[in-house]
Amino acid sequence: MAEQEYAVMPVPADLIIHDGRVIDPETGRDEIAAVAIKDGIIQKITPGPGVPPGEARQTIDAAGNVVSPGFINTHTHEATAADVEANIKSPSNLYVLDGVTFWLGGNCGMSPTGIRVDAGDGNVIQSGNPDKPLPEFLDELERIPLYNHFATLSGNITLRSRMGIKHMQKENDEQIEKMKALLADELEAGSFGLSIGAMYDMGATTKALTELAKVSRAHGGMAAIHTRYPTFNLKHLLFGMNLVVPKRAIREPIDICRETGVPFVISHITDMSQAGSTAWVMEAIDNAVREGLPVAGDILGADFLINDFYILTFKGKIPVPLLMKVGNYSVDQFYAAQDYAIDGEVVIKQFEQCTRDKAEFLRKNVHRVDREGSGLWDMPIFCRLIPPEDTMLALQYPWVFVGNDSIGPAIDIETGAPAQLCPRGLATFSRLFGHWVREQGALSLQQAIFKASTAPALWLGLEKKGRIQEGCDADIVIFDPDTIIDRAGWVDGTINQKPDGISHVIVSGEVVVENNHLTGTTPGRLIRRTWTIPGNTSDVVSLFQERLALQA
Repeated sequence: MAEQEYAVMPVPADLIIHDGRVIDPETGRDEIAAVAIKDGIIQKITPGPGVPPGEARQTIDAAGNVVSPGFINTHTHEATAADVEANIKSPSNLYVLDGVTFWLGGNCGMSPTGIRVDAGDGNVIQSGNPDKPLPEFLDELERIPLYNHFATLSGNITLRSRMGIKHMQKENDEQIEKMKALLADELEAGSFGLSIGAMYDMGATTKALTELAKVSRAHGGMAAIHTRYPTFNLKHLLFGMNLVVPKRAIREPIDICRETGVPFVISHITDMSQAGSTAWVMEAIDNAVREGLPVAGDILGADFLINDFYILTFKGKIPVPLLMKVGNYSVDQFYAAQDYAIDGEVVIKQFEQCTRDKAEFLRKNVHRVDREGSGLWDMPIFCRLIPPEDTMLALQYPWVFVGNDSIGPAIDIETGAPAQLCPRGLATFSRLFGHWVREQGALSLQQAIFKASTAPALWLGLEKKGRIQEGCDADIVIFDPDTIIDRAGWVDGTINQKPDGISHVIVSGEVVVENNHLTGTTPGRLIRRTWTIPGNTSDVVSLFQERLALQA
């Protein structure tokens, strides 16, 4: 049907990309070809070099470059601003420079509207405008042009905050029923499903999460989770004997998936698998996949993660030396993500390494630290905790997708330059192809494109995205496989550097990034889910094995 409908190229084409290496993992296409686009759709693919006959309003010579499906970012966050446009358009601007043409927000239990949680002792954890109903938020967002396409999940912490549930407080049956009704409304308005931030508010009960997951599945949605705890392998304390704890961290989402049938993404796996526990976590999830459960995962590909000192120390209650011992950490792995001051005196400067004494001093005085709010993300810290071998292991699994988990990007109003709390918004997909594919050989170019586009598109049910095929959406990234690399880093002066090697990003057939610069075009839009998320992990694995498993 699609081949007949798009066999003849309407004239003139809006855009023809020619002489590039066109790679489509679903069909196995990997050849020099020309891609003709009109009205936001790939109309015709002509194998061979040169520009095919026919007129075109614009052409791009992609010689020496890969023409890939646009990258799909399965786990990220909004700017947590109260203003709807600033909340989404700001990170949209940032992520597209890293080749992202579609991103799924509202992760870790926090809807794009935000949260407001009473943390006790007069402390309130707040971001955005949690009083705004998500359907109303989406109605406003639908009228706002973006640089790339955006969709969202509905966060369980936001639902809890709408109920007035305090931090660490369990839900009662009446509150659960009201949360279920709110979630049903949001799913009908186009939410992709439920997101769970179990670590950020451990008061959420497995019962409540299971009930909400049932609602998501009944309305065709999915679920994603930041697990309740990190896992640790205590072999460093047990003379080399493997002991992974707490196993509930991974068993909880798998059990919910098994009971409800909801497609489940276990988020940023290597971030949450500490002290040598990654191998056990990967095996546990893979066993669930082999069981036939619709479970998948995603990773970041960075050596660093960013978290909140307030949360990591459980509001200052756990001594730093104990954390160091259990996690087998050293103090040179931790850096301040901002200046920390007490009574106006700076204790640790931004990007400064945290000594044990300074970290313990902060922990004992966590409620005295000068900051705008009190709680989540008010005390950000850079943590170099992800061994490269863990990332390389995770990349071997077909059901592992890629998410940048970027936090709170914004735009410098005076210069127009991106400004962000962590560099991953500019350094996730470029790092995948530059560092992990080219430099480390962790996976092939085709396998990386599969992970970055086709696999999540299949799993999420984005039938026209993640593919370079006639009749599919013209969301495309053009990059040089020999030069693509991330440049944004975790030290002063590098955090906002754009990647190299991504020459063009096309969204809905329009050039949004040209020669590594934004063109000012904003064809991206809110995507409301109107279909049932397939969560077809078995199909993802089968396609990988059929097309890509034997590639070097």
